[in-house]
Amino acid sequence: MGAMRRNLIAGLLIAGGLALMATSVPALGLLRAGPQAVAIQPIPGLGDPLSPPHQHAKFLPGTGSTGAGPSQVVAYLSIPKLGIKNAQVFDRGVDGGGNMLIAKGYAITHYANSSPIGSGNAVLYGHDDIEGSIFARLQELAVGDELDVTTSGGEAVVYHVTTRTIVAPTAVEILRPTNDVRLTVFTCWPTWVDSKRVVVTAVPATA
Repeated sequence: MGAMRRNLIAGLLIAGGLALMATSVPALGLLRAGPQAVAIQPIPGLGDPLSPPHQHAKFLPGTGSTGAGPSQVVAYLSIPKLGIKNAQVFDRGVDGGGNMLIAKGYAITHYANSSPIGSGNAVLYGHDDIEGSIFARLQELAVGDELDVTTSGGEAVVYHVTTRTIVAPTAVEILRPTNDVRLTVFTCWPTWVDSKRVVVTAVPATA
């Protein structure tokens, strides 16, 4: 009986110690709830989610681009901070059901129904956790960071990040035309959860 009692007391002491640690660790700053919060811009959902199978609004006013062929590289994108160098950019449209066709592998999709790169709002998408995970660290970009675009014709343009937001997957407003020249670059987030979208906007350095 003495041994059983000692074991019982030891068990209670261990359980109490664990409970005390659980309450004190967050206070010590050793436990973090996840990635640092990013400014969230609430956008009402319009019913065409920017999520697999990557649907978007069927009609974008002011655009009529049919895009280049599926095997033709339209540009190269480099993001020094993320270690991305000369990633190929392909135009992709939608299938008969309105689903966006996504470039495979370590490649970036230019939405063919958005403005051409260098003219208006050019929308780019890359995977965050599959097929190369090219934009797995997109959320690390901050205002002022550099994006370098080289067109298939060899013209190089430096862009600087102006905003980074997290939006719902229904935020199709990011696809719409603008009066200025910009890149709207986005991916799914958080990794392996993909319930939100990280959206980075960048404008030419001369703008």
